[in-house]
Amino acid sequence: MQATNPYAATDVGIFRFREKNLQIYLVRLKTESQKGKLAFPGSLLRMDENLQQAATRVFQEGTGAVPGYLEQVFTFSELERDPRQRSISTAYMSFPDGEEQYTPCDKYADGDWYDAYHVSGLAYDHDAILATCRERIAAKLNYTTIALYLLPELFVLSDMQLLYETCLERPLDKRNFRKKILSMGIVEASGKTLRGQKARPAMLYRAVEKSMQTIPLFK
Repeated sequence: MQATNPYAATDVGIFRFREKNLQIYLVRLKTESQKGKLAFPGSLLRMDENLQQAATRVFQEGTGAVPGYLEQVFTFSELERDPRQRSISTAYMSFPDGEEQYTPCDKYADGDWYDAYHVSGLAYDHDAILATCRERIAAKLNYTTIALYLLPELFVLSDMQLLYETCLERPLDKRNFRKKILSMGIVEASGKTLRGQKARPAMLYRAVEKSMQTIPLFK
């Protein structure tokens, strides 16, 4: 018997800032109607789990790892978002917990990182989900420490500034940005420097505490 009510699903966007780009982790689908297309890891909810538990499972299925942070973003309910069945998906975004390599489970053909601003043609309505996640990240950069989740464990301040400029889509004054970040006490010098540069080696910084805090960055 055909279902008379929509299915509940969740899709998880996994983001990081590496190689001077905001990157999104995507899997390649085996599903017949979308075979070969890139997509967020996703799944229908099971009867014995809530949304947070489902999102955690989806992250694990897509990466083989455990999420360090999950945040609910938006619920997508367009009538034709999934051609197979009427479904409503609540999207989450997450960030890597370290630099481990991801290996998706057998339900996916493969998984890899892509430039979050230059990938398109994703399965289902995942282009719209990606755009919404980018908007959420940009908004939260203004008033939270979300940048510390996106950056690697050690980073130079110029890369942190580039993360802000990429997502906010506007240039920032280098001196003022550096002064503001250092005055808030959210990062500290690691005692290590980035070598292999023509200029003087840049100091590598790290998060004082990796937690989602509210900060008055651009107030």
